[in-house]
Amino acid sequence: MDLTTSRCWVEIDLDALAANCRTLHQLLPPGCRLMNILKANAYGHGAVPTARVLERLFPEDWIGVACLSEALELRQAGIRQEILILGHTPPEAAPLLAAENITQTLLSPAYTARLAACAAEAGVTVPCHLKLDTGMTRIGYLCCGDAFSAAVEDAASAYRTPGLRVSGIFTHFSSSYSHEPEDDAYTQAQFDRFLRLCRALEERGIQLGLRHCCNSPATVNSPEYALDMCRVGTVLYGLLPDTAMLRPVEFRPVMTWKARVAMVRPAPAGTAVSYSRQAVTQRDTLLAVVSAGDADGYLRQLTNLGRVRIRGQVCPVVGRVCMDMFMVDITDCPGVTEGDEVLLLGGSGDRAVPCQWLYKPLGLGPSAITCNIRPRVPRVYREM
Repeated sequence: MDLTTSRCWVEIDLDALAANCRTLHQLLPPGCRLMNILKANAYGHGAVPTARVLERLFPEDWIGVACLSEALELRQAGIRQEILILGHTPPEAAPLLAAENITQTLLSPAYTARLAACAAEAGVTVPCHLKLDTGMTRIGYLCCGDAFSAAVEDAASAYRTPGLRVSGIFTHFSSSYSHEPEDDAYTQAQFDRFLRLCRALEERGIQLGLRHCCNSPATVNSPEYALDMCRVGTVLYGLLPDTAMLRPVEFRPVMTWKARVAMVRPAPAGTAVSYSRQAVTQRDTLLAVVSAGDADGYLRQLTNLGRVRIRGQVCPVVGRVCMDMFMVDITDCPGVTEGDEVLLLGGSGDRAVPCQWLYKPLGLGPSAITCNIRPRVPRVYREM
């Protein structure tokens, strides 16, 4: 790809991805493996190129995706690692799950029964992992409070259901991105519930398979929760917020997002800028028009809130972000000209645009930024 003609593009550093994966493996206890979360096109980084790098490094690791179409994309690209669908798949897809060796999450006793019926009708066996709801209140077999005894019975039944081959059991922590005392206590309570149910199943002679609880922050901070596998998403891409990390471990941002200066123009004091005149210059101002916008994933909500770097200098967004462009103040950044690169996200050191510049003003998380960079923005991969 000729970047000299590109208005807006993303660069993916596969060396940084590999380095982050190796660092994560060094944090794991012996015998533990990773499940690399590649849902939503690997958080916007490109699921297939990302999977190829990770499979080459650690072929025994797993992949986690959100839905069947994401799993099939990887299989069709030749990825042979074990894949777990973390969300709902129509039970009627049982023959496809079996044929492609795609592991399906068992969401509830009712869902398990429907999936098993479809598998039996097709004469296939579907690989599965059983999900426990230990306090997330989303999908999974509810095992909190009075529901515990029923959850043990239902989970044991799932393991023994013809047409299903349950090779793992897992839960998801709701509050591990925070380390306030009440949040740490909640995470510990979820883990304790999970282990209690696992012990109850083992006492019934159930072979549990792979047990996994940890998401990105728990993988970094809490090796005591690691068990047999840890699921990593944000940290794999170098996006885990510093506030979520208790251990001084360095992870490298994998994505860099750039655009170009389309035009430089003066805006005297009192000039209204962009739609709805949401900004009016307070001084004689020099503006750069940036060739990216809401249709590329630079969210309109960053109006008058976003910051970019041009020639290493911080330049604030002025006025409403438009569909395909937005304006920044370059009055204090001399020498900017048409065609200059604009750093929207990424970089390193004191010349970086950290992801929190984009998500914190909006009350979002880092994945909301990278997942929303649109398909029309080309990805350029720096090969290992």
